[in-house]
Amino acid sequence: MIEKALRAANEQQGEVVREVFRAAGLLWQCKGCDCLFDNTAGRELCEGCGRQRNGHRIADRVPPSAHPDDVAALRPLLQAYFTDQGTPLPDAVTFEKDFDNDWVSYGATLHYGPRTELHDFNDCVEEALDALDRAEPGEDLRVALYR
Repeated sequence: MIEKALRAANEQQGEVVREVFRAAGLLWQCKGCDCLFDNTAGRELCEGCGRQRNGHRIADRVPPSAHPDDVAALRPLLQAYFTDQGTPLPDAVTFEKDFDNDWVSYGATLHYGPRTELHDFNDCVEEALDALDRAEPGEDLRVALYR
């Protein structure tokens, strides 16, 4: 609906339409000083720059089933993993759970600004995830690596 309304509007009307959708909570504008991209309400991260709604870089997401110390322990392990692999360090890594609600090392989402890609980790990351408590339904675990 949003895209259709914006396509139907001319340039001057388009800004008014965006303001109305923002006021209605259907769009949010990134607060990044060099971005200001309009995102749909369901997006957690900016599609234009990958930052959070408040304009800050992507941060940890510690679900209720995990402890902040667990995330802090994963950070250096993941940073070393990317250094050892000789690949660029992503801004963050998001892990999901399997059907048994265990955290999994395959199909993890790597965040590079607005771009994401899926990645399968090796056994050392899987062992670290196995040491965490089981996830609850609907939880994701995100570890920011730029720190």
